[in-house]
Amino acid sequence: MSDFELADNHSLRSIQHSTIDISGLVAGYEQRVLLRNLFFVVPEPAFVAIIGHNGCGKTTLFRALTGRIPYQGTIRVGGRDLRTVARPAAEGLLAYLPQRTTVGFPIAVRELVVMGRYRHHRFLGGYSATDYTLADSALQQVGAAHLATQDFTLLSGGEQQLVWLAQLSLQEATLYLLDEPTQQLDVYYRRRVFALQQQWVAEQGKTILCITHDLDNLTALPPGGHLLNLSRPTPTLLPLTPEVVLAEKAYLESEESFVKR
Repeated sequence: MSDFELADNHSLRSIQHSTIDISGLVAGYEQRVLLRNLFFVVPEPAFVAIIGHNGCGKTTLFRALTGRIPYQGTIRVGGRDLRTVARPAAEGLLAYLPQRTTVGFPIAVRELVVMGRYRHHRFLGGYSATDYTLADSALQQVGAAHLATQDFTLLSGGEQQLVWLAQLSLQEATLYLLDEPTQQLDVYYRRRVFALQQQWVAEQGKTILCITHDLDNLTALPPGGHLLNLSRPTPTLLPLTPEVVLAEKAYLESEESFVKR
């Protein structure tokens, strides 16, 4: 059996009331397969912290979800097989905040945030007063309303991340993917970004997959979320509690965790 052949023929689980259902996922690259026969179902709404060593498949999972690499198995988002969806972001299935997002030209914060409404308009269509009202509301919700008229490129890293989150929230997607959103942020902004994600789930009913190495801040989150450790030989969704986070941290620090690699 080759690396890209599935190990078994698990039947698809029920996808009722689930945002994402991954069944028998195998993905990786020509010389190395990083995800082997991955199964998990995420209910709606939910926050899922995805952890693991570098090279365990975290970003590979997001690349499969966003259609940037081929894969075997089945990925369903909102009950739809992603193989049958040509443009998941344009159809509102996925919203994605990559690890590094830059802007190379001066632009007012409000103008950048309103671009989150892009899929509600035809190509080259202008934004309406309603769109700008929603952009203002999104900035207010992330605590960045005072930045609306400022040049985005002159903001601090933490301020920029709040602006990206405001734009992301306007995409009104079924599933939100955040790749290390607290990377290189100070303590204040790391806690704030996690708090905003929890608020999205609790108050707006969003479902979020968040790749993170920030295990210390995970221990401070309220119960109710999930944790997926892709460094485990058989990754499964675990309850996101301080005890579970500490146990998984201890595993990642152990020699045992390198057996899979």
